[in-house]
Amino acid sequence: MQHPARSLTCTAVVAVVGIGLSIALAAPAQATPSAPSWDDVRAAKSDEAAAQRTVDELGSRLEGLQDAADEASVSEQQAAQTYALAASEQQVAQSDLDDLAAQSKRARATAEHSAAQVAGLVVELARTGGGDLSTSMLVDARDSKDLLYRVGTMSHLSQRSATVLAQAQADQNTVDSLASQQRQATTALAKATDSTKTALGAAEDAASRAQDRLQREQDQQDQVLQQLAYLKGTSVATETAYWNAQQAKQAEAELAARAQTGAGGGGAGTTSPGTGGGSSTGSGTATAPGTGGGSDGGSGSAPSNPSPAQPAPSKPSPAQPAPSKPSPARPAPSTPKPTTPAPAPSSPSKAAGAIAFARQQLGDPYLLGAAGPNSWDCSGLVMGAYGSQGVATGGHNVVWQYNYFASIGRLVPLAQRQPGDILFYSNNGTASGGYHDSIYTGNGQMIEAARPGVGVVERAVWLPNQLLPYVARPTGSL
Repeated sequence: MQHPARSLTCTAVVAVVGIGLSIALAAPAQATPSAPSWDDVRAAKSDEAAAQRTVDELGSRLEGLQDAADEASVSEQQAAQTYALAASEQQVAQSDLDDLAAQSKRARATAEHSAAQVAGLVVELARTGGGDLSTSMLVDARDSKDLLYRVGTMSHLSQRSATVLAQAQADQNTVDSLASQQRQATTALAKATDSTKTALGAAEDAASRAQDRLQREQDQQDQVLQQLAYLKGTSVATETAYWNAQQAKQAEAELAARAQTGAGGGGAGTTSPGTGGGSSTGSGTATAPGTGGGSDGGSGSAPSNPSPAQPAPSKPSPAQPAPSKPSPARPAPSTPKPTTPAPAPSSPSKAAGAIAFARQQLGDPYLLGAAGPNSWDCSGLVMGAYGSQGVATGGHNVVWQYNYFASIGRLVPLAQRQPGDILFYSNNGTASGGYHDSIYTGNGQMIEAARPGVGVVERAVWLPNQLLPYVARPTGSL
């Protein structure tokens, strides 16, 4: 089934195609209609009927180009989400290791203090002739653990001596246990680091190999718009604005139809709101923060503040976002810290504030793992926009964000969408397949951090059939 085309509303349509390019299509798309040549267009100019037929053909051509681009966007954004999950896991592993190191340091200090008490006990009892302890133990013992062992083999310990020894042995056992956990955490961090590098390489390769196709698609859309403007006696800017308006109108109609029928990415596996527990494994239950990010392995938890990203070039002109090569260095998504979610803010103005913040970023470049201030990825932009209003979103990850709002009861049906709601794209109709999110701005439009070479744009909602049937409403009444 051919999906309606989608477009930007604040940029030329020639830039829209860039949103959806990747190495392979996520799903088969219909063949793009062949374009009338300039000779065909000029010949039709003098014949009103022929001109109208050619306008229709060009419209189909433009729609086909956009359909193919939007379908192709899925695989590239999925690669970006795979990297985001891997990078998040790496940060969690690093945080675990750091926490264990801090615990181990405190435990060693406690164990050393306990061992010193045992040594003092040895001296005291040897001097008073109590038990069968002697100061030679202090000389012969290789370390505090050996001293505890030697004292533990002695008989006739008083109750007080036995208590001191038992505490010292327990403290040493804690040190040994944490050391074992540190070794395991170090291994886990190494594996997570390797996974992150692999995922980053795959995502960057996908973006890099898409550049040639991006340029071809942009050139073709540009030509179609020029031909339409020539036939209709208008300008490319006028045709671009008209196309964008038509795309937004069509998107809104399709969203309404989808909400009424409950079709498109739902079915038996559709994620339902408010379930909040368990894993997202195709049964449709949303994973609550802290229980894992579904089958992708993301570790769900509560919100974090956006982390500064590496400096980015100045904002490009939104009218012509040029393709850019992915940077080899990527900031990892911010790791959320486990907390008890605070009550959701009640002021609807915070949604308007989030939209205003996101619009201020229009033209900013896309960067994997970035959450501002000058570059963004999709979940980073959502987190930054609502973070500017003091509203938590569940962390820097598409799956985490959906599961966070599910866990605090802030999901509403797509049919009830309002400006400021968060739209979630999924490849399997459940939270575990989440790969992209954006902020709905009303009238069939949304703001998103799209992909490398395009960046932050406001455009018509694309591929409504891949949206989860629930949107997140971070603020305001439900």
